[in-house]
Amino acid sequence: MKLRVTVASILIGLITMVIGELLGISKRINPIDTGILNSFWFRATGVTFIVALIIYGILSYLIKRKEKFREENAPRGVVAKSEPKTVYVEDEIEKFGVKWEGKYGVFRDRAYTDEDPYVYVEGPFCPDDGRNLKSRTVPKWFVFEERAWVCPHCDRRYPRSTTHYLDEGSVVEDELEQRFEQQLSQGQRGRR
Repeated sequence: MKLRVTVASILIGLITMVIGELLGISKRINPIDTGILNSFWFRATGVTFIVALIIYGILSYLIKRKEKFREENAPRGVVAKSEPKTVYVEDEIEKFGVKWEGKYGVFRDRAYTDEDPYVYVEGPFCPDDGRNLKSRTVPKWFVFEERAWVCPHCDRRYPRSTTHYLDEGSVVEDELEQRFEQQLSQGQRGRR
């Protein structure tokens, strides 16, 4: 955090110096010089450009911050599947650096309905202590940020996938579905 403040203060100092140069307040500009820097219109254009750039930067930052706040705190629009009541197979998988749990089954007993079995995924969980992870945007370097899962208990960070961001659950679901179908087919072959 201190590095960000330092970089920001250096940038503000440089901008102040440039504005001083353009306005002719700086001692470095020779008052006898009759070059383009002494032109009122050149200085006014330069100051206007710098002020517009600063306002644009501040507004862009505020808009991005507001969107990030909405994205992180908005309720999810997708309704998750219910946990199956009749479970045929359960398993754990480690994917994207974190632990996931899956169940394969149906919501009701087969006697009442002819619904197809489905995969129910829970997670992600911390690989170290098994606690449910929270999705956060965390600082990475000094001005960059990354999306990560953070364990509220041990405070460890696990970076989220950049290729499957917000889609990790369905990737895990597909992989678990293949695994469950293999286990069930092998189990049925072993019973014969």
